[in-house]
Amino acid sequence: MADFRLRVVTPEHTVVDEPVTEIVTRSVEGELGVLAHHMPLITPLVPHVMTVYQDGEGTRSIVVSGGFMEVGSEGVLILADAAETPDQIDRGRAEAARERAETRIRNGGAEIDLARAKRALARAENRLQATLHPARTSTSAR
Repeated sequence: MADFRLRVVTPEHTVVDEPVTEIVTRSVEGELGVLAHHMPLITPLVPHVMTVYQDGEGTRSIVVSGGFMEVGSEGVLILADAAETPDQIDRGRAEAARERAETRIRNGGAEIDLARAKRALARAENRLQATLHPARTSTSAR
């Protein structure tokens, strides 16, 4: 398979800048797979666990907390609100964040921003999911 350049950038740092063979990401329209020579595209992303395929190296996960993806002739650029690899995630902090968000949603109240609490819950659940299944080591299915 042909490679293309994947860059995942947050306001703080570059998370990934490397050649890959495929990514599977999630936009507001649904799940989207990108291979080399994909048509140009700009789309907003929702919080999700992105799967990155690297020829001969298996797959790995990157937690993306929203942002935008641009697919162009130079490859794929993801401008993310926040992004991290499973080894960067503190599982205890993610579990505490999930519990706080669930409590806010459950207890509600006029002072609670429900949409914000739901986004926080989605981010925490994605982070926890990535720590459970950080990568697969075989690309035989691709």
